[in-house]
Parts: sequence; C-alpha cells; structure tokens
Amino acid sequence: MRSLLLLAVVCASAYASFDKIKDSIQNPLARGFGDDIAWVKWEDAIETALDTNKPIFLLIHKSWCHACKALKKTFQQSNAKKAFKKLSEHFVMVNTEDDDEPYEEEYRPDGKYIPRLLFLDMNGDLLSEFKNKKAEYKNYAYYYSSPADILNSMKDVLKHFGVDIPEAKRGDKLKPKKPEGKKKEL
Repeated sequence: MRSLLLLAVVCASAYASFDKIKDSIQNPLARGFGDDIAWVKWEDAIETALDTNKPIFLLIHKSWCHACKALKKTFQQSNAKKAFKKLSEHFVMVNTEDDDEPYEEEYRPDGKYIPRLLFLDMNGDLLSEFKNKKAEYKNYAYYYSSPADILNSMKDVLKHFGVDIPEAKRGDKLKPKKPEGKKKEL
C-alpha cells in the first residue's frame, strides 16, 4: 500500500513539473517578447500575411545582444504589454533570433545592426516610410528602444492599411476635465 501511495505522490509531482515545463516552452517563437503573441516563423510569414490580409511585423535580434536583451526586458516590465498584445492581433508577428534572420539586403535598409524592427506589406516588401520617428541614432532608423515608439509605428502602419483600432483612440471620457472656474458676477 505504501508503494502505491509513494507512486501516486511521484506521479503527481512529475505531472506538476511537466506543467511548468510545458508552460515555459509553450510558445518557443516568443523568445521572451510575449508568450501571448501569435508569433509566426519567418518562412511562413508571407503566406500567412497573404491569407490573413495583414501587414508583417518583423523583429530581428540576437540572443547575445545587450540592446536586444534590454528591449526584451522593457517589454516584459512595460505597461505597454497589453497594448502591444492588442495591436499584434492586426499583424503577422515574426520574431527572428540569431540565424533565423532574413539574409536579403532588403531587410537591411540602413545596416545590419540589431535590434531592427521592420514593417512589411503582405508580400514581404519593406514599408520604408515606417521608421522610428524618435530614433536616438539617425543612422539607425529601424532601431527602437522604447515600447511607446513601437506602438506608435504599429498604429501608423495600421492607419496606412485602413485598419481602425477603436481601443487606440482616446474617448471623451478619458480626456482630463478642466476645472470650472468661478464665474464673475456683474
């Protein structure tokens, strides 16, 4: 009887460990940039974009890169996480790391630096007009260090394709109300 009880405890423990491991590898394409995002392999991106009629969000980074790790950490701790998730639903999301990076020069419009964030049309062609408007380094127009700048570019791309995002608009009730001043009596 003791051996059955011991076996049940071991099985329950193993099952609990398996659940933890399964959760950590549930979305291997996320690579720390959001397990709740529907990431797609680069090889499947254009076909998926054509099927879904969505633009492509292409993140190019390396596992060893300090700036890439900083961007990842910013997204993990950011208040922008919820907005990023919502906007990502309107894109084919591609997260390339290390050797997954596309090798064509088209995806290196101003250099091979990392991290690079490119927006592509459904055919996989670069939408060169969508760059980081607040780029810290002018020679690196597709480098983003701030989630807010990424979100703004995502909204601009969606606006370009005529996608209306009601959540991205600020409603009247969200605008700060001005205090009413005392009226002067005559």
